[in-house]
Amino acid sequence: MKTKPLTIIFLSLLISACTSLSSPAAAPVPTVDPSAQRIFHNGVILTMNPDQPQAQAIAITGEMIEAVGSDADILALRRPGAIVVDLQGRTLMPGFVDPHTHIFNDAEQYLDMTVLEAQQVALENGITTIGDMYVNEDFLEDMQKLDRAGGLQIRTSLYLVMTDNCGDLQGDWWQQYTPTRTPGERLRIGGVKIFTDGGTCEEPALSYELEPGAGTGDLFHSQEELNGLVAEAHSAGYQVTIHAVGDRAIEQAQNAIAAALGGQPNTLRHRIDHNSVIRPDLLPRYGEIGILPLVFGPYPLCEPFGPPPPAEYQAWEWPWRALLDANPGLPVAWHGDDPFFGRIRPLDDLYSLVTRNEIGRDGRVCEAPEWQKAHTITAVEALPMMTINAAYALFRDEEVGSLEPGKYADLIVLTGDPMTIEPEAIRELNVSLTVIGGQVAYCAADSQSLCPTSD
Repeated sequence: MKTKPLTIIFLSLLISACTSLSSPAAAPVPTVDPSAQRIFHNGVILTMNPDQPQAQAIAITGEMIEAVGSDADILALRRPGAIVVDLQGRTLMPGFVDPHTHIFNDAEQYLDMTVLEAQQVALENGITTIGDMYVNEDFLEDMQKLDRAGGLQIRTSLYLVMTDNCGDLQGDWWQQYTPTRTPGERLRIGGVKIFTDGGTCEEPALSYELEPGAGTGDLFHSQEELNGLVAEAHSAGYQVTIHAVGDRAIEQAQNAIAAALGGQPNTLRHRIDHNSVIRPDLLPRYGEIGILPLVFGPYPLCEPFGPPPPAEYQAWEWPWRALLDANPGLPVAWHGDDPFFGRIRPLDDLYSLVTRNEIGRDGRVCEAPEWQKAHTITAVEALPMMTINAAYALFRDEEVGSLEPGKYADLIVLTGDPMTIEPEAIRELNVSLTVIGGQVAYCAADSQSLCPTSD
């Protein structure tokens, strides 16, 4: 991506945070007969299925979830040769779904890692499905080779760049690669990406100045131009993801999607990602139009992006409480935007969503001001945003994101229950086990009893 000199300084501060990881040491991953039945019981199962929010046990056969229920009901399904794991009260839930990340396409440049190394970091932190949000043709070919070689474990949706992060058009190459929706595929073409205002290049488009004389930021396209780009992708059957940080960019993106839909339902699930500064009159328009909003977890407190907003605009900044309240039933989703924002650790983001505090790259907690604390949401609201709602944003909700019979067994085990512990204790949680398609992808060294083996 193209950057400006000041942006490079900004990125260097953020990228250093990504290499500070706090996952327990990994143990060797056991090899298990992929056809064997596996049962996890005596735990807290958070399903993200509103029809059965919680259970005690889960049965898996092959790649798929067989049943979810009580200990007695699930253990009664045990067949000869089954692998049975006692959770000993630990919490099991769907793996985290990050629908907007750059940990693969920027692994080498910003993390000094290979894609496989970045994948391992993600697995150790419970990420099982992602949307990679900056894909050019060269990177697309690299990912296809990795998938063909069997190296891709995380379910990955690729979003092809129509414009770069400075708003420059990248040609029509993306039209050669149609979106895919094959259930269970590890690699798919998810849709296209358009940048409509600054962030990593130039400045977000706001309705106010952060400081006198600072200006109101940068829109990359006129409304007519953006309408044309969205309409072109929409008519060709692509899901459109629009980068919009400031309120002027959000309004422009909402208008462009509304124009493309022409009053029809948003069946292609067009999205606006980031939504950092939302003018109050724009809040209900997401639900009225049917647009999916994706939002950050932590607010930048330890290393602020710039000066705080003027007092009269504080309610516009990252207003997740107001966004949920204005759009009941809309599948609002979280995103990590790694490696540009904090550590590659969704549990940090969950902590920030429910407290508005931020965990710095050195592990210290930066306390949120009162005006940010007004935007907190509950863990009960945040966890669906990080699982089933995020899967919906990737057209993966029929496959993953909740624990239900017939879905893929993509799950994690945590050291505690984020829905019942005190919000401050969430930052102490760790991932003990990550499973994708029924197979162990990560097992913490201190959690060997959880790793299902034929023994």
